[in-house]
Amino acid sequence: MRTNNEAHKYKIIGDRVDFYRDFTMNLLSYIYDYYLDKQTLSLDEDIYNHFMFCYRKVCAEFLDEEIDFTENKVLIEYFYSYYYHHFYRSEKDVPQSYFIKFWSSILEVDKPKNRNTLKILSELYSIFDQSITSPKNILELV
Repeated sequence: MRTNNEAHKYKIIGDRVDFYRDFTMNLLSYIYDYYLDKQTLSLDEDIYNHFMFCYRKVCAEFLDEEIDFTENKVLIEYFYSYYYHHFYRSEKDVPQSYFIKFWSSILEVDKPKNRNTLKILSELYSIFDQSITSPKNILELV
């Protein structure tokens, strides 16, 4: 991030960002791993089902850490809307490396960020944080 002051301004905890980055990258990986082709996933219902299958797989992994993202409707909508427009309905075949670079630029705490990137990080961080409800959880132990 630009400065520690900006990190404090947005109340961003680095260990949580690492955790959220893992979730984001795992979701991306599953979307590509289980994607067949545009013809097979041409209907919105099929796209949504594919996305939710991938989302639930990632959530199941994080339940092992006692963090439940399954009921975070805002998080589901955020990622579904993003991938719907930038992947599923994209006119171009977007390589996975594009999304890896995109999410890394946002979710790698030690990299410099411009104001727009910091704003996206802050928004995504607050959406993820809605799933963290108990005062003591795995993230505070890291």
